[in-house]
Amino acid sequence: MSVVTQAAAADLSQPLPVRNFYPPMMRFFAPTPDSALRLYDPSWTFEVNQSLSSISIMDRYPNPQLLTDMELYVVDGVIRHAFSDHLEFTMRTPVLRPFNGVFDGAIKGFHDMLGIAVGGRRMRPNNSFAYAFDNGRGTAWQGRSQWELGNIELSGRYSLIAGDDWGVAALAAVKLPTASRARGWSSGSPDLALGAVLSWRLGSWFTHTEGWVIEPLLKHEPGISYSTYLQGSFVVGYRFDTLALIVQAQGGGSPYHAANVSDLGLSPLLVSVGLRGQIAGATGWTLSVVENVTQKTTQDISLAFGLSWMR
Repeated sequence: MSVVTQAAAADLSQPLPVRNFYPPMMRFFAPTPDSALRLYDPSWTFEVNQSLSSISIMDRYPNPQLLTDMELYVVDGVIRHAFSDHLEFTMRTPVLRPFNGVFDGAIKGFHDMLGIAVGGRRMRPNNSFAYAFDNGRGTAWQGRSQWELGNIELSGRYSLIAGDDWGVAALAAVKLPTASRARGWSSGSPDLALGAVLSWRLGSWFTHTEGWVIEPLLKHEPGISYSTYLQGSFVVGYRFDTLALIVQAQGGGSPYHAANVSDLGLSPLLVSVGLRGQIAGATGWTLSVVENVTQKTTQDISLAFGLSWMR
């Protein structure tokens, strides 16, 4: 489960700014849902989004091949600029800080109160840090509790068809391998992605349907193979005066071959419910709650806050 807050532009019908924060999946490209109806504004738009995630997954006991036990703080810096009425450029630069955490006890208590299984959390001390993978066949990484530069993403949005209340836009993105491969934050190679989004407004209602084909240029590591994968999202929302209620689902395939790496071949899936509100002009906020459906390949619980402004 995750909770996300982010300042928004004046357009309240945008999707929630949610993406996958499970570290092994962050080695590859995971799209943040977009809109075909957002204006192609020639002003520069800046966002600073923050997320704090709690993650605890062990694929086997007592000798795991993959161990992820941490809280993860992510700061996403986003810059957008439209070069024409049809073409927009975006750069996303994440900075990461994995650390021991403080929420394990509270999460266990909440799960116990509702009778929900806590899985591998009972096999690790509370508020401890570990991030390691070793398949015994030559591929391994060892994370550290320190500040990290994440994988920078460059993307473009091009309007294909635009009506008064609906539109279709083509999407393209490249993930640059700027994060550390040795510490498990990058695949060490770029990912290329092509997609499209269909957006529709009907009175106060709005929807977005998005799909991506993602090609990781890394194809093989010792004992692991990677392949092309599909991801997408569906968003539905209702806008009031200066507030919008939004529900979205996002996920799809995994770049990891299911037979090679325990659990990582499972399809990630996140379901979000949130609010997007306006403060003044082109400044606003977003608050969302994100539930993981496939916990093996998504974060467990997150809290986030951000700001957006134009120049």
